[in-house]
This record gives sequence, C-alpha cells and structure tokens, in this order.
Amino acid sequence: MSASAAIVELGRAERNKRDKRERLIRAARELFKTKGFEATTTSEIAARANVAKGTLFFHAKSKEALLVMMFQEEVGDAIQRAFAKMPEPPFIEQLVHVFDVMLRQNQRDLELARIFAKELAFVRGERHGIDLVMEGLFNKLSGLIERAKDRGEIAREIDSALLGRNLFALYFVFLMLWLGSGAPSPEGQKPSLRRMLELQLNAVSGAVSSAPLSGRASSRHGSKQTATRQS
Repeated sequence: MSASAAIVELGRAERNKRDKRERLIRAARELFKTKGFEATTTSEIAARANVAKGTLFFHAKSKEALLVMMFQEEVGDAIQRAFAKMPEPPFIEQLVHVFDVMLRQNQRDLELARIFAKELAFVRGERHGIDLVMEGLFNKLSGLIERAKDRGEIAREIDSALLGRNLFALYFVFLMLWLGSGAPSPEGQKPSLRRMLELQLNAVSGAVSSAPLSGRASSRHGSKQTATRQS
C-alpha cells in the first residue's frame, strides 16, 4: 500500500471511529432521558447506536463514562464559549456572563441537566473527564479574580482559588434550586444569582480591611471595654 493510500485509509478509520462514538453518545442521551439513567443498560445503548457491545466498551468502559463524555461536550463547550467572549469589567459582570452561558446551556436540555446534577456527583472511577472540566473552569475563574484584584475590586489577600470555588458553589446551589423548581427558565428564581454573587463579592471587595478578622474582632472588643470604663 502506498503512503498516500495508507493516509486515506487511516483517515477513513478515524472518521468511522468518531462516527461510532457520536452515535453511542447520542443513543445514551436519548435512553437516559426516556428510560432514566439507572434503568438504561449498556446493551440497550449499543443496540440503539447499532454497534456491537464490544465497540461500546472500546469507546467507554461504562454508561457512567458515556455520561461524563456528554458532560465534557455540553458543559465543557459552554465554558469555552463563555470565556472566549468575555465582557469588559467590572468583575461582577464578567462572572454573571460566565454563569449565564452555563445556565443557558442547561436550559437547552433541562432533562439532561437534571441527570447531570443527580448522577455526576456519585460517579466513581470515571471522574477524570469531570475533573478536567472543573479544573479548567476554576483556573479561568482564578485568572479573572487576579485581574479584578489588580483593578482593586477584590482585596489582595483573598485566596483566588478558594474564592473561585466559593463562587461556583453559589452558582451550583442556584442551579439546583432552579432545576428542582420545575421552572423552564432561571429568570424568576429568587434570590437571583446576581444577588447571591454580589453578597459574596461585597465581603471580599477591595474596601475590606487587610487586618485579619480575629484582629478586627479583638479591636471591637477592646473598644467596647473602653466605652464601658468611660461610662
């Protein structure tokens, strides 16, 4: 076989491999939504995708692995889109933009979003794909926070990595409340995600004293004692 023919054959094999992977993910998505994640078997996914069961296990070791692949595609792509087109500061506007893009992605397929919320936290042995997406998000949030510090919006002593995780935790709580409410849109959810984020950011703004909280507490306690003696 000539070199050019080998390249053509390799390209055909790669396209075939990619096609089967996409069919498996599409079949798994349909079955998870119609039958439920727990009730769906790998045999049913392979049959729906019209591939051998061995082919399924070549691409994914389990249905959990297929769910993680979906998460990487759905949520991972949304995160990339959000950071690719970032609005100008202040930080709150950038933060709301990122989480809004992620919320809109969930809104496109509410049933799949509920499956992600219910099942992914308990995935064992297949977490690498989830960790990649989340670490990528946390790193990007930390970068935004560092630039907000440079502008004086966030106190310099705040741990950027920890704050990024706290902000995501607020987003996740909001997401759970919205998905659990049955509402088709997050618009009417109270309190709004913006208000929740603003409350956290107010506590870490550049106006916060650089003195440790314990020191400020001791200072207030000393002031009270002085006031008592003077009275």
